[in-house]
Amino acid sequence: MPATSLDLSDHSYLDSALSATLDSTDAFEGPEKLLEVWFYPSVSALPNAKGLRSISLDEWCSMLELVKCEVLSSKKTAHMDAFLLSESSMFVFEHKLTLKTCGTTTTLLCLPRLLAMVESHLGWVMKSPGSDKFHPYKVFYSRRCFMFPSKQHPIHRNWGDEVDYLNQFFLGGKSYVIGRSDQNDHWNLYITETNKTLASGLTSDERDETLEILMTGLDSGSARQFVADRTQSPSEEGLAACNAPGHVYGLEITKATGLDCVYDNQKSVPFVHDAFAFMPCGYSSNIIMDDKYYYTLHVTPEDGWSYASFESNVPVQDVSCGRQTQHDIVCRILDVFRPTDFCMTFFAKDLLSDRILQLMHLLDSLPNYVKRDKVIHELDEYQLIYLRYQRPAQ
Repeated sequence: MPATSLDLSDHSYLDSALSATLDSTDAFEGPEKLLEVWFYPSVSALPNAKGLRSISLDEWCSMLELVKCEVLSSKKTAHMDAFLLSESSMFVFEHKLTLKTCGTTTTLLCLPRLLAMVESHLGWVMKSPGSDKFHPYKVFYSRRCFMFPSKQHPIHRNWGDEVDYLNQFFLGGKSYVIGRSDQNDHWNLYITETNKTLASGLTSDERDETLEILMTGLDSGSARQFVADRTQSPSEEGLAACNAPGHVYGLEITKATGLDCVYDNQKSVPFVHDAFAFMPCGYSSNIIMDDKYYYTLHVTPEDGWSYASFESNVPVQDVSCGRQTQHDIVCRILDVFRPTDFCMTFFAKDLLSDRILQLMHLLDSLPNYVKRDKVIHELDEYQLIYLRYQRPAQ
């Protein structure tokens, strides 16, 4: 189900003034910092009727000020709130939150406010007995190594400092540097031990698989697709639905690149789209499928430090009725961006181990690329595959 102009008219929130004035001229750092906090394993495990989605927009905006980003727009479904940010995205479910920010944002500095909100607004008791540290169900924090680490805020310049800061808040944290640490393309991961006392038995909400593709050196022709031609007015149909040109240009880029058709939606699950094209270049989009799954893309197409990311928790075999695999999704994304180098991570719970094995086999080779690294980790109940590929020199 492709995106349409109807997707421009159903925002739960849209900051038209920010949309009109946001300028990415000084943007330089594409690789994002990705924080995911599972306070509880599922909605059914919540201790009371209130969840994260009951926290007001004003409170979220206040927290994001600490991160140095703002909300451009948001979309709501029955199960989640998806925020398109001035620097990437945030997804809020009742029991968990994912915050992904690029540039020189200070992602980890949201933690004191976030943890205070769940205590004061929701009454959740997250501290471990006899400890002043928090022990939610699971915490993930990850990022690719930065292109320009010296330009980051001090808290984010060094991976060891980030880990120390996280350990001030959480119990049972473990740190990994995955890939070649002597090169500038490794991937960093922090993960806490699962708080199994918060689990209430296996539910459908606990199913979890996440694919992330982090691409550098985009093909110049591919990168040009994400430079909105502001000399041409956006469509009248789009402006009639949403008087925010950046969002209208964003929809046009999504449709022109086919990024609204990454998944073969054979089940015809509900489809919600939100995208923004930055001035003078750059692109972000959130796409929600079946009200509870998302895939998100962020592109900095500038020559010399071009970068694009794709992240998804969509269960591809379910929505496609078995017609697609994660391998197909990877190939479709690579066809759009044609990077010279990319790394890929795939997380899945043990109950999905058959898909891990299938993916390892399918991704042993990819057309037009040479595999440089392959790392497999078992992390409590999760399995992780990390792969890095390069396009051979011509």
